[in-house]
Amino acid sequence: MRVAGPVDELLAAHHLLTGPRRDPGTLPDSLQVVSASHTDVQTTLLVRTAGKILDPAWTVSELGLEDLVLGYMSQAAGRRRPRQPPLPGGTEMTC
Repeated sequence: MRVAGPVDELLAAHHLLTGPRRDPGTLPDSLQVVSASHTDVQTTLLVRTAGKILDPAWTVSELGLEDLVLGYMSQAAGRRRPRQPPLPGGTEMTC
């Protein structure tokens, strides 16, 4: 994924959401999930949106440029993770 634009506009369009565990697929279409992490009871999402986050279940935090870049890098790494060749003896290793 490519992200381009003035830094202040990119930061304004991205938010970190923390709240009760939730499937990101249930979010409104206006929220584009960049990255997601979950515990047993909590979900943390990096999202891109042009609008406001209206759901009171979420704690909304601003992002710094480093967090934004790392979020997109983790998304790209997850999509492009190459399959490792099997180790001798038939064992596979996943990084």
